[in-house]
Amino acid sequence: MPGLAGRLAACLGPDAVVTDAGSVKGSVVEACEPILGGRFVGAHPIAGSDRNGIEAANAGLYEGATCVLTPTALTDPRAREGARMLWQTAGCRVIEMPPAAHDAALARTSHLPHTVAAALANLVARAVPDWPGLAGGGYRDSTRIALGQPDLWTGILLANRREISTSVAELIEILQNVRIALEAGDADAIHALLAAGRSARQQFDAL
Repeated sequence: MPGLAGRLAACLGPDAVVTDAGSVKGSVVEACEPILGGRFVGAHPIAGSDRNGIEAANAGLYEGATCVLTPTALTDPRAREGARMLWQTAGCRVIEMPPAAHDAALARTSHLPHTVAAALANLVARAVPDWPGLAGGGYRDSTRIALGQPDLWTGILLANRREISTSVAELIEILQNVRIALEAGDADAIHALLAAGRSARQQFDAL
């Protein structure tokens, strides 16, 4: 990112606005602001798929998607408004939050799910003989995002590694409690977890 920012800075006019579309914001803003100054506005349009390349282009990709802007105290107000107008014109609903808050949230809503999907796909392939014939919709829905490009996702996970590591620890704690409940035959604890998960998922579907 610093290399790209430097190349851009050398050829941009004084009123140009620069934004990005990356999944991690803290390290990107930290790298780009010293080079591009207040003209840089970090952004993350929360949209995409497991496909890549020009053949996967989707003209409606951003329609109805949320785009997070991460301005700082150094952000030029005109650049901030310009970035907002750009993403709104692309079809996004724009919200704002600090870079660190974005990375903490996306670690849990995006980066951890991808990590878990890859781990689950690996577990099934190792532990279940003839698994493709035994896997149904639950496997398909739970592991779809494991199809993402490993090179891209390695960079994302490393760029936000502290928050993702914390979220992995949080998930392990929940799974350990599930294991304890299963071993104890604690139906109430298992039911409570499933009910809470169902309720949380319903909130997402209601959006």
